[in-house]
Amino acid sequence: MIRFFGNSRKNRRRDSDFVFAVKSGGSGSSRPARSNWWLKPVRWLVILAVLSVGGVWVTRVAQDRWLHRVESLALKQIIINREGLLTEDELRRLAGVEVGRNALTVDLYQVRQRLLRHPRIEEARVEIEFPDILRIAVRERVPVARIVLPPLGSAQAYYLVDDLGAVFLPFRRGDVPPDVLEAEAVLPNLVGVGLTGVVSGSQFKDERVLSALRWLSAFERSPMITVANLVEVDVSETGVLRLLTRGGSRITVGAQRDYDRQLAEWFSVNQFGQRQGLAIAQLDLSVTNHPPLRWAEPGTVTPEPVPPVRPTKRKPARRHV
Repeated sequence: MIRFFGNSRKNRRRDSDFVFAVKSGGSGSSRPARSNWWLKPVRWLVILAVLSVGGVWVTRVAQDRWLHRVESLALKQIIINREGLLTEDELRRLAGVEVGRNALTVDLYQVRQRLLRHPRIEEARVEIEFPDILRIAVRERVPVARIVLPPLGSAQAYYLVDDLGAVFLPFRRGDVPPDVLEAEAVLPNLVGVGLTGVVSGSQFKDERVLSALRWLSAFERSPMITVANLVEVDVSETGVLRLLTRGGSRITVGAQRDYDRQLAEWFSVNQFGQRQGLAIAQLDLSVTNHPPLRWAEPGTVTPEPVPPVRPTKRKPARRHV
């Protein structure tokens, strides 16, 4: 009988070899093939990097050869609004932008930062009105006190401080009208201030100093500015400020009490004394009820001279928290 499917031992051995070869992938080795799964992500990353670099290059070429050379985008006006005494020419120099420059090449953030590096500038706003106008608005700091430095030979130098504690130098003679220099020179001196680290452009963090500066700012907004001329504010004692007027009156105020209320009390006492022909020798406004008061002996306290009028425009009052 013919055997269609041989079952001899030789055939069975051949069939088993065939099955083993199929299961092993056609190879006699049992080691799995090495996977290359990472090639595809790397390939996409390379493509994206090339496209990004190429896009940046194309953009720069387009800007340099076309967009930045559009004449209609060249600045024709630089309009400066200033609240202070720095000249327009000086502000233009600080901004570093000239007429004719392409408006798209002006980095508004960098221009503002260059302006704010000047110690006298408190706030700056920079904006472009397309296609050809650059607007700059600047508000300067207004000094409320001086810090007299140790004398160097016969020279006496000082710093100015605004009500936020920012330190800056006075104007140089010839840069501003003489009455400005005179007004800055008669500001009250801060006494008892540590001078370590005090340079132009620095900021006070000492709460005693900041309290005194806030008090001086309130003083300049009050009616007392017209009848008393402060010479000195001593901050050396915690919790109180000791004031000396040009006429010789000594006033103590609470550093943490309501400034406007204390100024109103001082004004009321001063008005009463003027009607009675009396001058204040000592007044302690840090005491809440019935502040201690001592009138001066005749001739010991001179009449207060009229304080000089500030030539600079005053800023609106801030809310201090």
